[in-house]
Amino acid sequence: MKKQCWMTLCLCGLLCLTGCGAPAPDTAADGTAWDESWVTVGNVIGVETPTGMTFRENSDALSAKGMYYTTWSIGEGSPTVNEDGEDAQVYDAQVYLLLAGYDDAAKAEDAASEWLDMASKQYAVEKTASETYNGQAFTVITYTYTSETNPYSRGASAFGAYGNFAVNVELSCQEEFDGSAPEILANFLEHCHYAA
Repeated sequence: MKKQCWMTLCLCGLLCLTGCGAPAPDTAADGTAWDESWVTVGNVIGVETPTGMTFRENSDALSAKGMYYTTWSIGEGSPTVNEDGEDAQVYDAQVYLLLAGYDDAAKAEDAASEWLDMASKQYAVEKTASETYNGQAFTVITYTYTSETNPYSRGASAFGAYGNFAVNVELSCQEEFDGSAPEILANFLEHCHYAA
């Protein structure tokens, strides 16, 4: 009897916890039905992982502060030690998606602009362009890394705002990687869907 009571309490607790998170949207802004196979980031972006990429991590550790961090990789990983002395994996290329929620759309746009400004100071920017992917506007930069300790040598990043969320997607490539960073980033962004 005690065991059955304990199991019932555990199941009730799990059901309560399940209701704490917001459900995934039914439809994306582009009219596509929200697919459960997409990597859902903050119930705002659904990423249909492009062919050739491997989904790695979807961290909502800072979700209480409205921030989400997700990664994908291309190629095999090789072990390395990062600048902080920690073990890490380095891939031929890696995609990082950062999503941050704010009180209103103006603050999200300001945050995206600040991120772009920081990136422009941190990297040797080669090109800046305004682009639209799957209906979403971004400022896209291509660049090389100036840090000698960074295992990646070049990349491309997109900065934008969707509603009251700032969005940053960064693709970092190793020197030997022969793919085009802007083309791979564009393909990734075309596979992103936004909550209606």
